[in-house]
Amino acid sequence: MLPMRSRTVLRTSLWLALGSWIGAWGFFAFVVSRIAFQVLPGDVAGDLAGVLLSILHYAGAAAAFVVVGAGLGLGRRGWVIGLPLVLGLLCLGSEVFLSPEVAAVRPTQLGAGNTALTQQRFRVLHAVSLGLFLAIHLASMVLVWGHARLETRAEREIP
Repeated sequence: MLPMRSRTVLRTSLWLALGSWIGAWGFFAFVVSRIAFQVLPGDVAGDLAGVLLSILHYAGAAAAFVVVGAGLGLGRRGWVIGLPLVLGLLCLGSEVFLSPEVAAVRPTQLGAGNTALTQQRFRVLHAVSLGLFLAIHLASMVLVWGHARLETRAEREIP
């Protein structure tokens, strides 16, 4: 069993990573992106959203990997380790593969090259990106429940 100080550091890291990840992604989804597209021209709002999303993808991956490391250090196994590993890889994959594709066919970036076909491709890629973002966000909330449940169970076992 780890010393109390080490367990405290690991638990703090785990909860800070989860809280930061969920909070940042939720704030972006429900506040920043909505306001940006209400008050800024579409191309500027799209540029802002793209830059922020890039930061969120990398920060989400980092948070996911901290959750994996802290969870392993705390002796946790199973889906509370596997799920954040997959989510971290999805964050990186979305940033490296999907985001550049979305940016390449954004109608405001194409100018005269904007066609019905590129607009349809943008809509599909944007929908995939949005769906992946929301799925990762929801799954990260499920991780909170999973880790809280494990800690509650552990408290019951302490004499």
